[in-house]
Amino acid sequence: MSKNCPTETAKIVSEIMMKRQTFKVLGDADRQTAAAPESSAEKDAQVFAAIEAAGWAPFHYDRAVDGLAEPWRVDFLSANKCREIAERFFDWFDDVKPTNKLPAMLNGCGCLVLISWLPQFSTSGVSHPLPDKQAQVDEEHLAATAAYVQNLILVLTASDLGTYWSSGGQFRTAQMREKLGLKHDGRLLGAVFVDYNPSDDSLERLPGKLRSRRDANFGWFNQVK
Repeated sequence: MSKNCPTETAKIVSEIMMKRQTFKVLGDADRQTAAAPESSAEKDAQVFAAIEAAGWAPFHYDRAVDGLAEPWRVDFLSANKCREIAERFFDWFDDVKPTNKLPAMLNGCGCLVLISWLPQFSTSGVSHPLPDKQAQVDEEHLAATAAYVQNLILVLTASDLGTYWSSGGQFRTAQMREKLGLKHDGRLLGAVFVDYNPSDDSLERLPGKLRSRRDANFGWFNQVK
């Protein structure tokens, strides 16, 4: 399969997709890891613009909750809020291991974006399969929200901001939702940690483990004849 793109614009988009790389950024609570306030405000504005642009992700069904058609909900946590949660994390969750990396990630990020999807039919306690049509609708809502997350991290990459798409850990719990005051009934799909200073080598950065395992020969592709 050819790697050549037909237009210059497509080439740029393709390069951004290949540039995107997972790095888990770990900060130290004993030293200041946040950028200067004016710099943070500028980077926050870039993230807000990316959050808005990502909203052009496709969705198939009108979710129709609170007058909104989109099946996703997005919550933004500033650097200061992240540091506050990091400081209280082990008091809030006394059943987690001391080696849990979420506090270090909260100390190292520029902000955190939580993306949730809104199931329409499935519930956490469902004990039987949904009818095919209902299952399809919920799958579409989930897929649309995944498309939103992909849009977001690509726009952030194009803005020279680093990203780490986390499943969220304790951010998936009802306890954390209550602490944060989240009102919607979404299920967390992605906790995107945004790195405001990717060139800062004073922070520990752990690369994603699967990048080197990507199939360069596109073995997952099949042309139906």
